Amino acid sequence: MQRKTTNAFKIDLLWLGLGSLAYAFVGWRWSAPAAAWIAPVFLLRFFRNQERWYVPLLALPCLYAAFLTNMIGAWDLPAAAQIILPAIVPLPLILVLYTDRALSPRLRGIASTLVFPAAYVTVDYLLGFTPLGTLFSLASTQFTFATIIQAVSITGIWGVSFLIAWFAAVVNAAWEDHFDLGSYRSSGRFGFLGNPAVLFTAAALLLLAYGSVRIAIPASWRKTVRVAGVTAEHPRDYWTLLDVATPEEEVDRYRVEMRAIEEELFRQSSRAVQAGARIIFWAEGNAVVPEEELERFIARSRDFAGANGVYFAPAILHLRYGSSLNYNQVLMFTPEGELAFTYQKTKSWLPVDSDGVIRTVETPYGNLAAAICFDMDFPGFLLQAARAGTDIMLVPGYDSERIRPFHTEPALIRGIEGGYSVIRQVNEGTSMAADYRGTVVARQDYFTTKDRLMLADVPVRGTWTVYRCLGDWFAWTSMALFVGLAALSVHRTRRDRQALPA
Repeated sequence: MQRKTTNAFKIDLLWLGLGSLAYAFVGWRWSAPAAAWIAPVFLLRFFRNQERWYVPLLALPCLYAAFLTNMIGAWDLPAAAQIILPAIVPLPLILVLYTDRALSPRLRGIASTLVFPAAYVTVDYLLGFTPLGTLFSLASTQFTFATIIQAVSITGIWGVSFLIAWFAAVVNAAWEDHFDLGSYRSSGRFGFLGNPAVLFTAAALLLLAYGSVRIAIPASWRKTVRVAGVTAEHPRDYWTLLDVATPEEEVDRYRVEMRAIEEELFRQSSRAVQAGARIIFWAEGNAVVPEEELERFIARSRDFAGANGVYFAPAILHLRYGSSLNYNQVLMFTPEGELAFTYQKTKSWLPVDSDGVIRTVETPYGNLAAAICFDMDFPGFLLQAARAGTDIMLVPGYDSERIRPFHTEPALIRGIEGGYSVIRQVNEGTSMAADYRGTVVARQDYFTTKDRLMLADVPVRGTWTVYRCLGDWFAWTSMALFVGLAALSVHRTRRDRQALPA
């Protein structure tokens, strides 16, 4: 018996190893969409198989090693943060796995398979309000799964997260029944119609059909406009000036190269005009503008937009002496040379004083809006842009070699949710442009392309979506479902205890 128990535990360790290995390919450096479906299956199996509550804690060092391998060096963070963050990121998943382990055995049939997805979406949604946003959500890895990702136009990313987690729970329910799908445990009270595998398959097929139809509907009848994204290489990280409160003498050291970058950006923008672009914008903080040069820069930008008759949105890092605030901005100029709006990055690891309002300008090419890089990892924040009637979203970004193209893809998911096209122009990353269905119409890799001018033709009008109208309704429904399942589990436990003989 002891030998059998030892062998069984060795098999459990195999499931833990497979789940952790798959987790190393969820997002970031080696983003493989299939890994997000595989990892929860094996991790759930490991957690459910353990009799003692503390044994599943073995998952902590395994998931830490997996994520550390995937993330190390991927972000411009201090060494200590790069070591600590991989220990924090898996904790919500560990919490959800423990929750499923506690509640699902007390339920039967379809209810037992809904605990894990409902709990996962609840935690996933709440994490979206933290400084990490949805950067580590399983759903954020699914952009290239084109048919399934269309579901976000109805449910937001929460529907995709639910489907991934539900898949893991259904597979485990079948696994526990030795894949005898006709058993009572799998089918519940309603026979075949209550079979979790049947219900999951029906839901997945319905979403696949919806996604296929949505992609297949031609968009050729919609007029397009040519948008240009411009990137000029930075010889150094100018954001480090903010770490030392932007001393003027330090800024003076780099003033010549800052002006050279500006000249290159305007030169490339002139090329974009010649290529037929009617909307031009730059990568995140691409022009570095000291405070005494801001008026000069604005005047030059006004003249450029007016002389060329284009909508011009230069992205700048505005340096203010003695300040550590991140004045990371997009200035939107009209073809008449007027400054339509200024937007300051809101979601940032550096301190900001943004008002958090995404503004739009009505144009012959639809409503234009702008958000910056990390802003796009917060669906609730971007919902305001969708409800403002945005048709085209300009997204200056600044990434790193190891998180490309992954960090651009969640930004394009926001466009599917909100029904607008997204063009994300990136310094040191992958620039991409996609329409409101996530159909990629332009792509450029900073590290393999010397000419960093990207042109994209996108529809001038977006489309209406359920998510634009109802927002995070699916997340709230999942939270209510989780509360209901938890209450049902407690009720059944008490009932079973009362039924026991004294």
